[in-house]
Amino acid sequence: MVKMDNKLDNLKQVVLHMATLINKMYGQVYECLETMNVDKALEVIKMDEFVNRCEEDVNDTAIECLALLSPVASDLRKVIAAIKITTDLERIGDYSKNIASFVIKNHELDDDTKKMTKEIMDEFLTMLDHAMDAYAKEDSKWAMQIPNEDEVINKKFKEISRNLRNKPEYTTENIINIAEMLRNIERAGDHTKNICEHIIYQVKGQHIEFD
Repeated sequence: MVKMDNKLDNLKQVVLHMATLINKMYGQVYECLETMNVDKALEVIKMDEFVNRCEEDVNDTAIECLALLSPVASDLRKVIAAIKITTDLERIGDYSKNIASFVIKNHELDDDTKKMTKEIMDEFLTMLDHAMDAYAKEDSKWAMQIPNEDEVINKKFKEISRNLRNKPEYTTENIINIAEMLRNIERAGDHTKNICEHIIYQVKGQHIEFD
């Protein structure tokens, strides 16, 4: 039992470390958008390797738990939730990598678009921080509330998309590329909702789907 507890604690710490790395990736990728610094954007892409390594560590530990330690139902849910959460975190990391690729391929954003991009990214990072706090505390009530924050992200995404269409300095191609870049943040919010679903399953054994 002690060995299982140690393995489960290790799983949780790796998941939380993975989220911290992703938070740093988004912080740096916003700096890239501010300056359109290609070298920093390439650093973000390289950081994704460490995120992927965390996912591999979780999967290896999970296999060991399942194959060798015969977890009881509550422990089994923790293992399954960790696997699913790291899958969503890996996708969230990929989205920051996509934004970095946008920086490498495109020209500078106007100040108004930069400001709105920072707003939507701040909303997402706050939501992710809340989700990982709920995971760390195993707080299913907190996890039930956090998906409401995604509505703000969706609203801001629609607002900035409308705003782009009113900018004569951008070509249609520019607008499409910027909107696709921003959609990465909107999708990251969706995956954060998934993380909340996994937390609820881990704690209560209930399958919840947030629309």
